[in-house]
Amino acid sequence: MALLQLQDVNSGYGYGPDILNGVSLDVEAGKAYCIIGPNGAGKSTLLKTVAGLLKPRKGQVLFDDAAIGGRRPDLILAAGVCYVPQDRSLFPEMSVRENLVMGAFLETDKEVVKERMDRVFEMFPVLEDRLNQRAGTMSGGEQQMLALGRALMIEPRLLMIDEPSLGLAPQIAEQIFEIIRRLADLDMTLLLVEQNVLKGLDCTDWAFLLDLGELRIEAPSDQILDDPRIRELYLGRQREATRQPTPGGGEGS
Repeated sequence: MALLQLQDVNSGYGYGPDILNGVSLDVEAGKAYCIIGPNGAGKSTLLKTVAGLLKPRKGQVLFDDAAIGGRRPDLILAAGVCYVPQDRSLFPEMSVRENLVMGAFLETDKEVVKERMDRVFEMFPVLEDRLNQRAGTMSGGEQQMLALGRALMIEPRLLMIDEPSLGLAPQIAEQIFEIIRRLADLDMTLLLVEQNVLKGLDCTDWAFLLDLGELRIEAPSDQILDDPRIRELYLGRQREATRQPTPGGGEGS
């Protein structure tokens, strides 16, 4: 039985059109998944729908065989689904320590909170060095580490990470990818959206390709780029984008 299931899900923003169109997929416990696709494909929309920030307009989202689509985000978080958004959503005026403690707000045992924080420091030593520093004064890479560390304080059953390398220098981004690989090696269930497709696939076991809100291809991460349908999909789109109208109103070659 899959830990997370999307069954024929449509989702979108406000009164706008559907961004996801009939998406069905399974996420098994203990595996790491990467969602790839062009801009506007619906990758972040999928994560937000699972996290409860968007309500499915059609279909079901199941977590551990229980319907969570449309639940409040805090209730979905309490069930063990943690979402780390692109903007990291830290509390900038709070210290590193305070941000981490906020991540464990569901845990009342102070000893358990301390044990979790010690495990976070093992993975992110820089956070221990910055315990009393305000989160908003940290570098982008340090803020990303804090966002991941705060998520780990929840001890999530499913960790969803949206574009973790966005805006980071290559060397810092590589540190983030190494941390994600370590989490995958610890059999944490991960659902990753990443603009650097090769790095994202290298961190994960399985990949989903979204295009125009539809799930087009799913395959092992180390094989999906070999699928000829990907070349057809992207190269065909590039050719279409480079066509120019002729003076007579037709399309150029």
